[in-house]
Amino acid sequence: MATMIPPLPTPATWQAKRSARVDVPFPELPSDADTELPSWRTGLHSDWRLRLGPTEFQIHKVLTGHGPRASAFLCSAFTTGQQLAGQAFSPSEDCDSKVLNRVNETDLSHILPEQVWPFFSQALDFIYSEDLVLNEENAVPLLRCADALQIRSLFLRCVESINDILTVPTAPRILSDSVSLLGGPLADQIIKAASDVIAEHFDQYEVEDLRRLPPSTLAQILRRDDISIMHENEIFDFVVEMASSLISSGRGDEAQQLWQGIRFGALSNNYVVRAAQVDMIPRMTLIWSKVLNRNGNHALQALMQEQCLSEGRPIPAPPNPRKPFKGQICSGAVMYSVDTDARNDQDVERNITAATLVAEEIEFLGGKAILENIFARPPSVRDSTESGIIMEQVDVAFVLAPWTPSEKRIARLINFVDQGGGAVLLSFIGGLSKGVWRDLEYEPLITGKVGDDTPYEDVYLSSPTFASLDVGTVGTKRSQDTLSCPRILCGVDSINGCRGTQVRFANCAK
Repeated sequence: MATMIPPLPTPATWQAKRSARVDVPFPELPSDADTELPSWRTGLHSDWRLRLGPTEFQIHKVLTGHGPRASAFLCSAFTTGQQLAGQAFSPSEDCDSKVLNRVNETDLSHILPEQVWPFFSQALDFIYSEDLVLNEENAVPLLRCADALQIRSLFLRCVESINDILTVPTAPRILSDSVSLLGGPLADQIIKAASDVIAEHFDQYEVEDLRRLPPSTLAQILRRDDISIMHENEIFDFVVEMASSLISSGRGDEAQQLWQGIRFGALSNNYVVRAAQVDMIPRMTLIWSKVLNRNGNHALQALMQEQCLSEGRPIPAPPNPRKPFKGQICSGAVMYSVDTDARNDQDVERNITAATLVAEEIEFLGGKAILENIFARPPSVRDSTESGIIMEQVDVAFVLAPWTPSEKRIARLINFVDQGGGAVLLSFIGGLSKGVWRDLEYEPLITGKVGDDTPYEDVYLSSPTFASLDVGTVGTKRSQDTLSCPRILCGVDSINGCRGTQVRFANCAK
């Protein structure tokens, strides 16, 4: 009798057999065993110790010595098993536990300066998790840390951040940290970049802002031709306050470096008298500086330097003037009018001559001068072909005011500023201190008034303080929102004749 062959399993049969499942729970473990990542803060499974002064850091060799954020310095220390701050010990029967522990330890106290220590934990956070927020306080210390410990990714991150955060407020901190912490080409580049920012915006800083800078570094900035000041008197005032602070703290030698950054020959007469009363400034330095200022030559300058060296006196700053207008286009606007107020040909000729001298002075100080009679342009003209000058191309305009202007002239000047011109008023006879200007108190435009008895050389550029103001019948209200802050001038120092420069006249000035 033939035996029956059992039927083959069908998909339905397979599905029925799969209905039974294995469901075995995982054994209970400590609650943090599957959640806690390796961290130098907990020291869990750490296998190396870093010492920084009195502080110890428990780290992991595989994380700090390998990977995209690894320290090549620590990797080498792990490989060789050597420690930097003491002799390496080999384990033996005579070694106690304290000695044995030092085998797996690296002392960084002599590698990283104390100024970096408060920021070292941030470097470890970056290595472990890439978490890092850079600012002006930690960028340079962490850059020094990355450089010393050879952490390439942190180094590049810090350099990129310094380029981003280097601004007027942050430059002093970045510069002072770079001088004290960095060295070599790295320090040179950052110091130059930060010094350029400070020099370019020097007139925006208070003395307190720059007090953290080393005096030698600050002295180098004060000696620059392109420092942003409009008269040497401003440098003198700055040094007086800074030097007084240094002397009171017993740092008179450092204060001497600052005095050497002043170009005494460019000081106004009143300031020369003040300088003569400073014990740290040799009297012969003032005399030589005045002789050499603008009219000096290489022979006289060499003679002065030779005499200073023979007498053990410091060599004063170079006699050549600063370049406050370097790279700027300045409009020497001739303030004569087409109105019936000024039909006197002698007045017109006098003002064209004075404006030409001002323009030559601007070019002598590094700027490009353009002459235009702004009172000849229609009030409605703005950057048209009739205006002669495109105001967006002009950094600041110089307006000659050798008499007390009428309200109509004031209205034209206000219109000129509204078009984008920075108004700078040159007064040779002190007319701005009386009359219509004073009655209207137009402080947003005129911040300094020159008295009739003011010495010509003691009038110089100053920074304005703007406020909202209604100007009587002129009917113009002005505020800080209506224009960018121009420099205001109530006189010019050392306008002493032609220098052979080329001055371009606008069509309406011809």
